[in-house]
Amino acid sequence: MSIPSKNISVIVPSYNDACNLEKCLEALNRQTVRNDLEIVVSLDGGEQLPPAVAAFADRVVEGTHCGPAGARNRGWKASTGDLVLFTDSDCIPCPDWARQMVMALGTGADAVKGVYSEGGIRVIQRLAQIEFNERYRLLSKCDVIDIVDTYSAGYRRSVLERTGGFDESFPFPDHEDVDLSYRMAGEGYLLRFAPEGKVSHRHRGTWKAYFRMKFSRGRWRMKVLRRFPRKAGADTYTPLCMKFQIILCPLLVPALLLLSAGSLPLALWGGLFILSTIPLALTAMRSDPVLVPLVPLFAFWRGCALFSGLLRGIFASEGVNK
Repeated sequence: MSIPSKNISVIVPSYNDACNLEKCLEALNRQTVRNDLEIVVSLDGGEQLPPAVAAFADRVVEGTHCGPAGARNRGWKASTGDLVLFTDSDCIPCPDWARQMVMALGTGADAVKGVYSEGGIRVIQRLAQIEFNERYRLLSKCDVIDIVDTYSAGYRRSVLERTGGFDESFPFPDHEDVDLSYRMAGEGYLLRFAPEGKVSHRHRGTWKAYFRMKFSRGRWRMKVLRRFPRKAGADTYTPLCMKFQIILCPLLVPALLLLSAGSLPLALWGGLFILSTIPLALTAMRSDPVLVPLVPLFAFWRGCALFSGLLRGIFASEGVNK
């Protein structure tokens, strides 16, 4: 059956995630502009979609397993809308999400970035949400940004066509959207922040899972930085204090080794690290104050994971250098 053309397409990539996908699609069917939406599920190989879940979508696109970049490309190329929105199968868009994203694109933007409204009730999930809130605070100060994450993203189809969409040499859900963002910004396209484009999500639920995720972020970050080395110095999304922490974390080892000569190096390291966490602690104070005492531990855990990932990315041979 042919699907009538609609002006707004929502692409949801999915890989063996029918349970979460069903909740996401239910939320998309409750959108305030549902009559204007074309909901497209792009399967990244894996298991067949149960008919009861597929019924929530207007179109289901199938393909071999190649990662979310390829699945997203298949999805938007099969869609019909002039405006293309993206979210993930484990996200639940707020009822007004699509309308807010379209309104943000209506300001003249070529691409827009939404937000996570919440991330779960576990301590590590709440700390991760504080981290996102700090990043959102930075973005809110910028009229033009340089990153659009695909958990809540909107693009003009014409821009996706001109840029070719997502680079499918990124085989995992990691930095393929950053790469596209930097390419767009470098070609002069206008990227803007859309703080009302809200989706809820369950962030990584354990400290170990969070560490592994940040390790992967650091690793694939190296691929992007090889293409866009200037972004190693500054971007609109990464707090400078976090970059400082990535440098400080490995310096704890020599500070500990020098303890036999006195405690000054360790005290200096500790003082600098605590100072670097003040912006994140202030964000926690505003949104989840009970977790302020855990901010230094969280920042250290994050810094160690990112540094380890960056180091792995420097010496990686598979995929990262392509």
